[in-house]
Amino acid sequence: MTQSEVLDRPATGAVPLPRLAPGTELLGEYQDSAYQDPRFLIRRADGQVMQVPRLLYRVAGSLDGRDAERIAADLGAELDRELTADQVTFLVEERLRPVGILINQDTGASATEAGSATPQAPIRADPLLALRHRAGVVPARVTWRIAGFFRPLFTRPAWVALVAAFVAVDVWILARGDVLGRLESGVADVARHPGLVLALLGSTAVFTAFHECGHVTACRYGGARPGDLGVGLYIVWPAFYSKVTDSYRLDRVGRLRTDLGGVYFNTIAMLALGLCYLGTEQPWLLVLLVSMHTQTLWQFLPNLRLDGYYVLADLVGVPELFGFVKPALLSLLPGRPRHLLLRRLRPRARRVILLWVALIVPVLLIWLVAVLLAVPQLLPTAWHASLEYLQRLDADARGGDVPATTLGVLQLFLLALPWIGLVLVLWSLVALVARGPVSLIARRPAVRRAGRIGAVHRAAARRVAAVVGVGALGVLLVVRVAQVAWSHPATAEELRLVEGAWAASHGGDGPGAGSATWLLRLQLAGYVRSTGAFGRHDTLVAGGRELAVVACAVLVAALLALALIRRVRPVVVAAPLLAVLVMGPAVTVLATLGSGIVGTAWAALGALVLTWSRRRVTAVLGTTAIAVGVATEPLIAVPLTVGIGILLGGSARPSGSGRHAAGPRHARRDAVRGDGRAWLGVLLVLPAAVLVATPPGGPPELPLGAAERAVLLLLAALVAGAGLLVRGLRLPAAAAGAAAVLAVVPWRGAGAALPVALVAVVLLGVLLMAAWTGGPVQTRPHPLLRAALVLPVLVLVVTGALFLPVSGRTPPHGQLGAWIGGPSSSGGTVAVPPGLWGDLLRDGVPPDRLVRVAPGSAEEADWTVTVGASAAGTPPVTAFGGGPALLTVRPGSGSATPGADPQDAP
Repeated sequence: MTQSEVLDRPATGAVPLPRLAPGTELLGEYQDSAYQDPRFLIRRADGQVMQVPRLLYRVAGSLDGRDAERIAADLGAELDRELTADQVTFLVEERLRPVGILINQDTGASATEAGSATPQAPIRADPLLALRHRAGVVPARVTWRIAGFFRPLFTRPAWVALVAAFVAVDVWILARGDVLGRLESGVADVARHPGLVLALLGSTAVFTAFHECGHVTACRYGGARPGDLGVGLYIVWPAFYSKVTDSYRLDRVGRLRTDLGGVYFNTIAMLALGLCYLGTEQPWLLVLLVSMHTQTLWQFLPNLRLDGYYVLADLVGVPELFGFVKPALLSLLPGRPRHLLLRRLRPRARRVILLWVALIVPVLLIWLVAVLLAVPQLLPTAWHASLEYLQRLDADARGGDVPATTLGVLQLFLLALPWIGLVLVLWSLVALVARGPVSLIARRPAVRRAGRIGAVHRAAARRVAAVVGVGALGVLLVVRVAQVAWSHPATAEELRLVEGAWAASHGGDGPGAGSATWLLRLQLAGYVRSTGAFGRHDTLVAGGRELAVVACAVLVAALLALALIRRVRPVVVAAPLLAVLVMGPAVTVLATLGSGIVGTAWAALGALVLTWSRRRVTAVLGTTAIAVGVATEPLIAVPLTVGIGILLGGSARPSGSGRHAAGPRHARRDAVRGDGRAWLGVLLVLPAAVLVATPPGGPPELPLGAAERAVLLLLAALVAGAGLLVRGLRLPAAAAGAAAVLAVVPWRGAGAALPVALVAVVLLGVLLMAAWTGGPVQTRPHPLLRAALVLPVLVLVVTGALFLPVSGRTPPHGQLGAWIGGPSSSGGTVAVPPGLWGDLLRDGVPPDRLVRVAPGSAEEADWTVTVGASAAGTPPVTAFGGGPALLTVRPGSGSATPGADPQDAP
């Protein structure tokens, strides 16, 4: 510290006290309270409201840059009590600073000390049975407009007329008679039609959101400012919520209006629903109406944080009833004095709170004990029922029953939420029990010093754990791809590839490869020759698919490495990987051997090498890898060309176009011209890329069914469309969209384009999440827009998880090979289908004894082998295995032996 700084520093006791943090608001006295002494409210910048006594409130209101001595003198004269500067400083530093309402300022500590100290997080309330797990959907500025739109409904003529009309409609429905009969008819209709169940669930969600609009509208009508609207998980149930904590500034009537605003809007919704029922006579509307009445009555329960709880709290005059549970229980014990918190209350409020605690605590304990006793018995039953439910959903999805599948996804989601909520509740109880011992240990000086040092290590450990977790997720994805690769039925293209690679690696003749797959067959032959993959598996297809598993591992490793190089948060990478892991169609695409997956792996490896280093050698290696990938699957050139076209078109944009970024919101002419050039470049180079990449014509060979393919392509379209809305992601979004378009078109290259589109969409998803969660708040899309994307994506991912990969049984080709080599076959030729031909060659059957017969064709041979159940015809000579893997041998068109010895048949 220099001499001038010492001379300029004010004397002790004259240092200005810190000011209130920006956004902190003094709300005034808590009106109509149950406290004997007045309580005052302060709202923090994050919306947290706290109540303080008069002295502390006046000290907070005096923090305008004055020093402690002046504040003590002014407050002492105002409150007619003696205050010292030390007392004011104590209140500021020990009472106001921990709650986070003061700005941080330099207290004279050295830079080393300031840098080593860990700032203390502001104290936050942790109320019992609160809605902790939630996410905002509608921001406060939009909520303010919604409340303004519905504000006239709270005028006296409006609410009197609406409530009277609601009562009249209910009486009218009851007066018509036979309510139970029509209700039973409605329940039967709902049970028979899944679409009505969807209508009930959707209507309930809409009415629940409308209920929350009633709270925010009442809050604004009373003079307070409502916060955001959102969704969350309350204990074990999904719930909507509205933030109306600013209503504490209102009087008792205003707070009660806010509490009952949701119930009032329920009556409006039930009025409209009752009129619709009377006009249409639809029984399912009566079911919905009765359900709405039940939900409205449920809101008045005072034992949970529903509307009835807040009504009771405002009638008593305390903001938090559950905060008096522990003091009331201690006061009810014999021989214990009345708790200090209860002594501060007025007698009437004290008696009501004691009665409430005496009634509510036993009920909550009974619920908790019942849940803990029932969970061990319910878990196995729920697990087996869920597995059966998943199988039914898989059958509905494959059968194309869209309403049943959609309903099943929603029901599965709703069934899983209570179990997730139960785990969270139990975790909260464990944390609550452990909070006391941990706080006692943390108060020791040695632990405090170690805590400041250990905070850095804990943060580093969390980062390492996150990276390890994402890596484990990638390993799980590769493992699942390998499991599917060993069991999934092979496509015709895979059979040609692996049998051609077997023949090429052993110097024999095999099925010819097309012009688009010759390089892939060459790579596969080299891989199996160097690794012996064909000898490690039961079938040639499983051995050949090792190359697809290796390609998947390369893709996952490249994605994780690129994320580390670019310092992307692990959760941003984990979400797309988890989506691919749970979606059966995505795993099936990755497990299928083809030029798309192998070529994409080469391109990803080249991109990783180019990103890793800027040296000339690595640039050559990376470019070579990308070239090999494009040569393996020319369709990869299409998304690459789209990106090049946009770059070439966008390069013509004037360099000074960014100066007016903060100017008028309308489009500038040169910006529009630049965008036009970008898309013109795409239109010029894309046809050339498609012509180069197009293989010869023919029907598409796809590893997926129509429904599974539709789920993947819809997901790709959603992600690509969302990427186009982000200015910095339009290039990768256009590339991913181009790959998805190639997978949609019904042509021969659609199967090869599927893995290319899948990888492009996963990479775009990582970039999209990074932009939406890590960028500046001003550049993020509107929360409603994000919710409009996240919800359909979540539904599609869950739907994709219902499509379990199909498993096939391996035919007993070893037994068939022994029969061919034995005397029963008389040394004749055997016509076998693709796939079985290569397996028999690997088993040692001479090539001249086998005739490879394509499906639907006929070849002359002494014997003919069919796989699976065969049609009636020539009696079989022998058979091996059973079910879908049944191998049946019949005499062929060139057979000289009409039968065989029956003892050869198993």
